Amino acid sequence: MKILNSLCARMDINLSDIMLTSQNNDVATKLFEAEFATIQYDFPKVARILSKISPNQLLRQKDVYHYYYLRGLIALELDHDETDALYYFNSILNSEKIKTNSIYYLLALKGCSQVYELQNDSEKADHYYQNLIKRIKDVEVNDRTVTLQLLSILCQSGEFYGREQKYDLSDDLLKYGYQICSDKHVIYFIARILFRLALNNKAQNKDPQLTAQYLQDTAAFARLNKNRVLLDKIQQFEN
Repeated sequence: MKILNSLCARMDINLSDIMLTSQNNDVATKLFEAEFATIQYDFPKVARILSKISPNQLLRQKDVYHYYYLRGLIALELDHDETDALYYFNSILNSEKIKTNSIYYLLALKGCSQVYELQNDSEKADHYYQNLIKRIKDVEVNDRTVTLQLLSILCQSGEFYGREQKYDLSDDLLKYGYQICSDKHVIYFIARILFRLALNNKAQNKDPQLTAQYLQDTAAFARLNKNRVLLDKIQQFEN
C-alpha cells in the first residue's frame, strides 16, 4: 500500500482511481446510463438515475466531475435554471485538480456555451467553444463513455457554428465526429452529424446530389435509432 501510494503521488492520481470496488462500478454504471439518456434527450430519466447516487459515493475524481456535468445538464434542460447550470459547470472548470485537456473540462466548456446560446449571447458562447476547440483533439478516446461525450461536444459545437454560418469550422468539427463514429463503430450521433452537414451544404449552394445523399443517410440512421424528431426535421427540410 505504501508503494502504491507513492506511485499514485508520482503520477498525480488518486489511489481510488485504480482500485475499483463494487461501489465504484455501480456508480460508474449509473453515470453511464445517465450519459446515454442524454443522447436521447430523456432528462427526466437522467434525474431519476442521479437521484439514486449519493454524493458520498463519488470516490473517484472523474465521477465527481461526471456527476456535476450531468447535474448541470438537468438544471439547463429540465429545470431551465441557467444560474444553477453555470454553477455546476463552473465547479468543474474551477477545480484545482482538473486538467484542461480532460473530457470533463471540455464538457463543462460546452455546458457554459449552451447556457449562453439559450440567452442568445453568441459572443460568449463562441468564447467557450473556441477554448474547447483548441483542446478537442488532445482528448484520448479510450472508452465508450469518453467516445459518446466527445461526440456530443463535436455535434453541439458543429451545430452552433452551422447556425452562425461559419460553415468551414462547422464542417471540420462534424467530419471529425463522423470519423470517430466510423472508427469506433458508434451510430448514435451519425444522424445528427449528417443532417447538419446537409444543412451546411445546402446553405452554401454546394452539390445538391451530396445534400440529397446526406439526407438519405440521415434518414436511414434516424430510423435505426428511432429518432422521430429528426425524421420530422428531414421531412420539413425536404418540403
